[in-house]
Amino acid sequence: MSAEDKLQNIKAVQQMLRGEHKTQTRKSFGYSSNTVQERREVGDTWEETDTKSGTVYTVTQHDGFRSKEPKNSVTKQIREILRVPDNCPECNTKMRNEERKLNYKFWFSRKKCFSCVLKEETAIRNQGLDAWQKYQNDIMIQNAESWFADTDKEVEILKTQMKETLWQNAQGETGDFDLTDFVQKVDRDYQKLKESIRQQFEESNDKIGN
Repeated sequence: MSAEDKLQNIKAVQQMLRGEHKTQTRKSFGYSSNTVQERREVGDTWEETDTKSGTVYTVTQHDGFRSKEPKNSVTKQIREILRVPDNCPECNTKMRNEERKLNYKFWFSRKKCFSCVLKEETAIRNQGLDAWQKYQNDIMIQNAESWFADTDKEVEILKTQMKETLWQNAQGETGDFDLTDFVQKVDRDYQKLKESIRQQFEESNDKIGN
């Protein structure tokens, strides 16, 4: 790259930082779709389908460019799940202070900073052994329900895959396995497991204080 090209690139970057680049001065945009001209404003979002793959994309019009990602983007979901706020919603403490690792840990599990969890647990301990045991039991219930929510999806996927099982012999003959009874058993066993775990937690809470 020549020195002149480098200078042009630096100039373009400086213009973008000031919002003066030629790609940033247009506030409405058009494109041709099925011979129909459509205009888009900054902030508009819409869906487009890839004719080859069939993938549905969510498109967003920005100031001078467009972004596109799959409608059910796993990356986007992960970003939203892992996003940690700048300040704790409970006490407004900065989440990225010297206790950042602990703050992150408790944000993912409790949606508050380490200091808030510590104060909460100290107050509960001061109420006595029964209050502390119930608190611990409630935390385990929350963890179990979170696990159930994830496992429910996995069980449904497993059931679907079992229904689609095929066999093929050496002669090339194919057929379907009838796994209906087995799939129903998997579902029954899982539902019984959830019921048993929930019942154990309920009984544990009932015993506290008796």
